[in-house]
Amino acid sequence: MGGEIGVLPLVGSAVIAIVGLAAVVDGGRQYYSQWRVVRRAEQASGTIEAVDIREVRGSNASKSYLPVVSYEYQTPTQRLHGERLYPGRQSDSLFGTESAAAAAIEEYETGESTTVYYDPQNPDHAFLDPSVQGGSSLGTVGFGIVLLLIAAGVVRTTSGVGLP
Repeated sequence: MGGEIGVLPLVGSAVIAIVGLAAVVDGGRQYYSQWRVVRRAEQASGTIEAVDIREVRGSNASKSYLPVVSYEYQTPTQRLHGERLYPGRQSDSLFGTESAAAAAIEEYETGESTTVYYDPQNPDHAFLDPSVQGGSSLGTVGFGIVLLLIAAGVVRTTSGVGLP
């Protein structure tokens, strides 16, 4: 009986490890997807149509701010409209304060010409800043690693590994 692992801690550890692994994979996939889009992006000429900051309310009454720059751009085959500042999901562009969101869009003014980056495989996916916004995806990876460490710690503690 001395070195046996209890069933409940083992099952709990397995569930925590699976959730942790899923978070690592999802965060890594999100980051890689953004990196790939930025790497293959092509440039187009565009014109700023509007600049705005939208307040986004979370489920727990928290507030985030989404900087929005509306623009028109011309690919070799079509004229399109976009609003994304960064590549990836729009949630990757949320800021915790209105002043941070304002700082992200301070260089853009209505009527000005700008360079727009777009995915040639999906020209509707356009953005103005060709840098990967890894905060959200790397945070998901970090969260997953923490869960994996917790699962390993539970297994180690309940199995008596390394204990006298």
